[in-house]
Amino acid sequence: MTRRVPTVKYFFLSLALVMNAGANVLMKIGSRSAKPLPTDAAFLAKLFNFLNPITIVAISLFAVNVLAYRKALDAFKLNIAYPVMVSGGMVLVIAAAWWLPMLRERLSWQQLLGIVLIAAGLWLLTAYVQPTQALSPQP
Repeated sequence: MTRRVPTVKYFFLSLALVMNAGANVLMKIGSRSAKPLPTDAAFLAKLFNFLNPITIVAISLFAVNVLAYRKALDAFKLNIAYPVMVSGGMVLVIAAAWWLPMLRERLSWQQLLGIVLIAAGLWLLTAYVQPTQALSPQP
């Protein structure tokens, strides 16, 4: 009989997923926020234009993602955690790219079908998750 992972175990995996998706969306918004500079602009001007405040926030979210994901790996097998991160993040990023006014990316029916299939796959993958033994001492 399989045991379900307690809901609290999902906190760090969910946090990592949301931080990663948010960081990716902000990276795109940050790339649109960069101003065109002349090709002979100084290196520091190019660097500060590239590392605009939105991009800095995105990088910070990536850092939180890494820490939360590392903690999530204490409670989940890699063959569960990684697909959830990749597939769940993909669904969140696509939804945000469609919904957010500053992006407003169009979705085709094929993309929508793909999102539904990914979500169904995530449900099948996580329906009966067994916790890892990583928290118990290793001999």
